[in-house]
Formats: sequence, structure tokens, C-alpha cells
Amino acid sequence: MEVAINGTHSDWVTFTSGVPQGSVLCPILFNIFINDPVEGLHIKIYIFADDTKLCKLIDMEEDSILLQIDLDRLEAWAENWQMRFNTDKCKVTHMGRNNGIHPYIINGKTLGNTDMEKDLRVLVNNKLSCKNDVRQLLLTPIR
Repeated sequence: MEVAINGTHSDWVTFTSGVPQGSVLCPILFNIFINDPVEGLHIKIYIFADDTKLCKLIDMEEDSILLQIDLDRLEAWAENWQMRFNTDKCKVTHMGRNNGIHPYIINGKTLGNTDMEKDLRVLVNNKLSCKNDVRQLLLTPIR
């Protein structure tokens, strides 16, 4: 691969992983590439482009353990495919009144907790309310 900017070309470099950005096949290849980590997990996983959401009902301590096992499996999958999860962007939202605040770890780092997260440009809090986002949208000037 080489990069050309204003008629100047870089040296050729060989890549051993990844997909060519901007190509017509890129979205299809990316979906094929990331489709296999969902096999055999105890959690529900939702993938939208490079944004991944994991959901697991935690009724007892064993559920927290299964979630951590799945996180470990996803971490091993990512390492196998020469990728890493950005743990600074990974957050845990504990929902429900009786949900114990269990720590979860990826790449040796305990994930941060949050009461509110933006999901596809909509703010959702741990009570599944979008009230704050509606106020924000109403107060945003139209450009």
C-alpha cells in the first residue's frame, strides 16, 4: 500500500491485517471480520460499526462471573485478531435497584462506571430515561 498526497507518493508498505479504508467492500469485510466474537457468549451483544454494546441480566453473583468470563473471551478474541479494546472508552452502566456494583476488567484495567451514556447520539441513563437528552435537544440552538 502507498499513500499519495498532491502528487507525492510514499514508500510501499505491506500490511498483514486490516481492510482497505474507503473501498466498496470495506463495510462487508469489516462485518465479516467482527461477526465471530458473538459465538458461545453468555451475553447479548449488539454491534453497530465499531461500537459494541454488551448486555447481561445480573440476578446473582454467578451472572457477574459469567459476564467477566465473556469479557475475558472477547479480550482473547481481540488479541488473536491483533486488536485491542480501548478501555478508556469502555464503561459499565449498572441498571436496576438491586444491581450490585461489580467491577469488570478488560486488558488488566477495571472499567469505569457511568450513570449516563450516549448511545447512537441519544443520552440514556441507568433508569433508561432520555429526559436529559430531550432537554439538551430543546436548548440547542438551530443552525
